[in-house]
Amino acid sequence: MATNNQEVRIQVKVLLCLLSDQHIPNLLSVHHFCPEQLILLESEQMKSRNVAINFLNALKLGGLDYDSRFHIEPLEAEDRFSAVRQALQRAYGKFPSGDWFANLTGGTKPMSIATHEFFKAIGGKMVYTNVASPARLIDLESGQTEDCGHLIGIKEFLAGYGFESRKADDKMAEAETRATNWAFSAYLLARDANEKDILVLDDAERERARNKGIELSSDRFRFPNDELRNIWLGETSNRSLTKYEVEFLTGGWLEVFFWGVLTRHAESLGISDVRLGLEVGRCGDKSGNDFDVAFMHKHGLCMVECKSGAQNHDPGSDILYKVEAVTRQFRALRVRSYLATTGANILDKENKIKSSLQTRADIYQCRILVQEQIRELAKNMEDIQAVRQLIM
Repeated sequence: MATNNQEVRIQVKVLLCLLSDQHIPNLLSVHHFCPEQLILLESEQMKSRNVAINFLNALKLGGLDYDSRFHIEPLEAEDRFSAVRQALQRAYGKFPSGDWFANLTGGTKPMSIATHEFFKAIGGKMVYTNVASPARLIDLESGQTEDCGHLIGIKEFLAGYGFESRKADDKMAEAETRATNWAFSAYLLARDANEKDILVLDDAERERARNKGIELSSDRFRFPNDELRNIWLGETSNRSLTKYEVEFLTGGWLEVFFWGVLTRHAESLGISDVRLGLEVGRCGDKSGNDFDVAFMHKHGLCMVECKSGAQNHDPGSDILYKVEAVTRQFRALRVRSYLATTGANILDKENKIKSSLQTRADIYQCRILVQEQIRELAKNMEDIQAVRQLIM
């Protein structure tokens, strides 16, 4: 124990992060080291994009609140060594006796080089992560690695890019409960997937029904198998449908099916935070996009766009442009997309994906799953190897 004449000195753990458009490596390093103080080196360009604010918000959504334990160190010239050194000296001066760590993954090359030189001189610990393995922190001096066990959720991922999930958690939970109740119907529809609409509705009826529900006679249902007809109609001649049931039968079944398969096999597939019907928009902007199904895989965001029916209104498969536009707005390296469709509009005369569409999909890094593959997935949904081969 310390005597009255002795001073107990507690060394504060300080982590420095070089901010860039890609926040995942920095986010994981904070979760791994859990510093008492967080220093964010922010260039003028990053400041104009609110990167530091977005980063702190992402940390908070992941359970780490640094509101009173952070400092943003401004950097006027991100490509000039002298400017970077001066910023580092100012930051170091705030905690000169601290136990310093630095993540060199972000920032520009001059920022990384200058930070390496500075921290080598003061004996601080420096780590780096490879883009292919953002959770593996490499000690640049010893070469030893440490793995961060934190799984980033969708909300954290979005927040780091200045986006938010707008649908309330209780509304999402209600939708997922309905999806669970309809899981078997979704499986039957996927197993016998075809281009025909299940409900015979004109455009006006369809719009009203999806808003208020509808009552239909049994002859206005076109189920692909008797099992579904018995589940939904039985011996009745009329059936009243809620707006949610209409939504399901007019296309929502496909996203319910994928959500169910991914949720069921999440652990085996190494995925997490599988969500149905996300509404995503940029913070402060009223516009947004719907994600039919979304999940996290290897600290990256994956989204599945589902399109059932013939899709005759989209002969050019413009839906691919929507998928690409949605993923590109994050400026993220770790975003993957899928297009699941029963429509034949994307197939050539040999029932293969049109070469021009496949080329576009490859450029967008979008995997297309067609009617035949959807059926195969349904028939083999208990076989994890088959599921992995088709989806991952």
